[in-house]
Amino acid sequence: MKTLTLISRAAIVLASVTGLAACGGGSNVSNISVGGTVTGLTTGTLTLNNGYSSVTLPTNTSTFTFTARVPTGYGFLTVVTAKAPDLTCRVTNGSGVATADVTNVLVACVPNQTLGGNVSGLSAGGLVLANGSDTVSVPVNTAPFVFPTKIGDGFAYGVTVLTQPTGLTCTVQNGVGTMSTTNVSNVAVYCAP
Repeated sequence: MKTLTLISRAAIVLASVTGLAACGGGSNVSNISVGGTVTGLTTGTLTLNNGYSSVTLPTNTSTFTFTARVPTGYGFLTVVTAKAPDLTCRVTNGSGVATADVTNVLVACVPNQTLGGNVSGLSAGGLVLANGSDTVSVPVNTAPFVFPTKIGDGFAYGVTVLTQPTGLTCTVQNGVGTMSTTNVSNVAVYCAP
């Protein structure tokens, strides 16, 4: 009877181990590696997350692989969670269902650009220009101006006159647009009595 009990227990343990392996609890579990390439990481660090792990990449990194592997058949979504403030980074091919190793996630970073232009006819003080919450005070007889905060590729801008100078009325031309990968310097502000 004791021998039968030991054999029964051994059979139960063996069946349990076999069942675990079949259900993904064994060492032969197929997990998928997720990674890709980075371009334009010229300053600071970049942190990515795919729902299973995070990876922080230093300046000038060109490739990456997440440390945690994705279970076969499960979805993943790669997002930027932290970056240098002077960069705009976008993810392409960052989501999918894990069926084979993924090596084509692309993260492209570009430097943010300046927004500015020229003022004509400013013969009195007090002119303040705004782009959303970003403002710049333009001194008397100053032609060029640049907003202090750089803007990322693809973001909209809209320059307005926040405060008119004393005794003058200023209007803005070319003040609305979408930032690209080059500086904007053609905003024109005309002031007249």
